[in-house]
Amino acid sequence: MNRTFKIEKLDVVTKEIAELQQEQQDLLRSEYELIETKGIEFVRVKHLQSKIFEIKSKDLRSLFKYQEGKIIIIGVVFIKKVKRHQKIKSNLPNNG
Repeated sequence: MNRTFKIEKLDVVTKEIAELQQEQQDLLRSEYELIETKGIEFVRVKHLQSKIFEIKSKDLRSLFKYQEGKIIIIGVVFIKKVKRHQKIKSNLPNNG
């Protein structure tokens, strides 16, 4: 089953990506190319709510919606600043 999709980015996302470090830009580009050439099952995707999904790339996140015609619209790109285990650890009491 061919699960490839065409990736389209909102203008604001193109600007957000341009502000990232080159290594981060390259990572997103390779993830998006994987989706377009091999299929969405080759990247980590998480359903967030209703019709919003997340592509998880190391500490980067791309939020998207599916559109008719096998198109993915990327609406937001951001850097995940706090790792879950750090957040949990910081909430634990200090017992010395």
